[in-house]
Order: sequence, then structure tokens, then C-alpha cells
Amino acid sequence: MKRDLLYVDDESDNVVVFEAAFEDDFRVFTASSGREALEILEQHPIPVVVSDQRMPEMTGVEMFAIMRRRYPHIQRIILTGYTDPDGMIDAVNQGQVFHFVKKPWERPFLHSVLIRAFQAHDLAVTNSALTDQLILSDRLALLGQATARLAHEMGNHLCLLPLVEYVEDNCGNNPDLLSLARLSRESLQRLTDMVHEVKSFSHVQQQDFVKQPLPLAEVVHELVSFLRFDKTVPFRQVFVEIKVEPTVLGNKVKLQQILLNLIKNAAHAIRGKIDGRVDVTLAADGSEALIRVADNGCGMPPEVQARVWEPFFTTKGEEGTGLGLDVCRRLIEAHAGRITFESTPQSGTVFEMRLPRLAPANA
Repeated sequence: MKRDLLYVDDESDNVVVFEAAFEDDFRVFTASSGREALEILEQHPIPVVVSDQRMPEMTGVEMFAIMRRRYPHIQRIILTGYTDPDGMIDAVNQGQVFHFVKKPWERPFLHSVLIRAFQAHDLAVTNSALTDQLILSDRLALLGQATARLAHEMGNHLCLLPLVEYVEDNCGNNPDLLSLARLSRESLQRLTDMVHEVKSFSHVQQQDFVKQPLPLAEVVHELVSFLRFDKTVPFRQVFVEIKVEPTVLGNKVKLQQILLNLIKNAAHAIRGKIDGRVDVTLAADGSEALIRVADNGCGMPPEVQARVWEPFFTTKGEEGTGLGLDVCRRLIEAHAGRITFESTPQSGTVFEMRLPRLAPANA
């Protein structure tokens, strides 16, 4: 089976010659500009690209610099009829060019370069797959540590079950105690679901879960009520503002897990700050529901911001597993939403989640 090859040149005669030379060995795509070449690559996963250096609008090196960022495994070959040492240096430094071929080229030599370029591409893809396997192995190793911590905490909660059952059976005339018992059961269920989430983290694909229409205000209020019994969160420094009450299609436990993680991160950021506060805001923007979790804490320096979504990265030391934000993003995406953040060192951080709103039933 012929391998795909892209040739980029603004001179039509050169294109005809290249196609005639290599159409028996490769399936040759052609483009007359860097812009056209990049458009082709959006539609076709092509392993090797050969380009003339001097073209209008965008040189071959400039195109390869863009290509390197978007498609790092593509092998890039420059053809030029000019002796240009600076251009050669740029080609290597900016575009990570696989080979620099001077025109006029000879078919046997260029053919051998193309074959080696395809081999280099295949090796790069293989190495990437091996790297993914190593990352997965690291995930599994750290997963054991995280699961052990959660299992230990779950054991602490399980010892409360007899007391919860006693309250439910013998204190039916005391609504306050019954409310506490209900919250205790809900906290246990939430913890159980979190352990299942950690166990599923080792799988590349996020498992499906049941979604149903949910009033987001109810999701937020229920979680905030639960936070009164979480000693890691300064409840009196958490402020909730419900501007609208949108409905979304989602899983209540998963959405509360996301929100809980963001609030706990914000609480950690304001630790020790007398005027520290965490603001949870529910709003809407057109067809999207917005949940913002903002704090006026320590903020994040640029080097930390660059790694926020990296699995297992944490600044909390032994207090964190680094699972949280990576899991949050995957869960939000599983709800067809997105999550972003802004942070300023020493000023605070804002995380914003956007979810598709459901239209009112009578709309």
C-alpha cells in the first residue's frame, strides 16, 4: 500500500516533475502554498512533507515551524536551489527539518531520503505509544497510593454507619438529627463514588454515566450544605450567589465532585489569610450555564499554570494526589462542557465551568 506524501511548491512545473518522479511509489498530495498545505493536513494524516523553501506569503521553514507545533510526528524535508546558511540554520532550529536537499535533486537520492523519513515517522509514533504506556504505568502506581488514602478515609466514615442507623430508627421525632443522618449517608455515597472515579482513572476512556435534567442551583445548594461537615473547608469563608437557576443534562454526583474539588483547591489557596474568601457563582451566558469558583488567595505562578491540567501534578505535597483537575476536565468534557481558569500570583484564581443549558419544558 502506497504511503501518503505531501509536496508543497508554488511553481507548477516543479509539481509536475515531482509527481512524475514519485507517483509510482507514493500517493502524492500537492499544495501551492503553505496555507493550502496546512489545510490539507487538517483533513489527511500525512507522515512526510516535502517543501520548496522560497515561496510567497510563507517560506517552507515558516510553514514547518507551524507544522511542528501542530503535528510533531510529521517528517519535514526542505528543497532549495539557494545556498543560504542562515536559512539552513532556521530550517533546523525553527522547523526541526528532517533533511535539507539542494536543487536540482536527483531521484535516487531524494527517494532514499523519503524512505528514511517514513521510517523516522514510524519510529516517532512507536516511541510516542511507548511513552503513553509508561505514563499509564506511572498512573497505575500512583493510583494504588491514592486509592489507599481514600480507602482509609472511607473506613473512618464507615464506622459512623451504626450511629446513623440508630438515629434513623430511634429519633424519628427529631428533624435536626434526621437531617444530619441524611447528610452523613450522602457524604458516604459521595466518597464511594469518588473511589470508583479514582479506580477508573487508569482507563484511557472515561466511562459512561447516567445523565438526567438537573437544576444546577439544587446541585450547588446540596453540596454547600454538605460542606458544613467538611473540616478541610472554611465554611464561613465560602459565599454562594445564585444569579439564575439553569437546568443542564448531567450527573449530579459527578458535577458535585467537580465543584467539591474546585472549592477545596480554593480553600487551600486562602489558607492562613484573614480576609480570604471563596466565591461560588451560578450564572448564565446565552445557551450556556456558568459556574465560577473564585478565591482571593495565593494565585499560581506561570510555571504552575502551565501544568494545571497535567495528571498527578500537585502543589499540595502529601495533601494532594494531583488527580483532581485532570479528572475535573475529563468529567466536564463528558458533559459536553469546558473548563477554563485565570490566575494572578498573590491575587487569586478563578475557575469557570460552562455547560449547555436545557431549554425550559414549556419553551
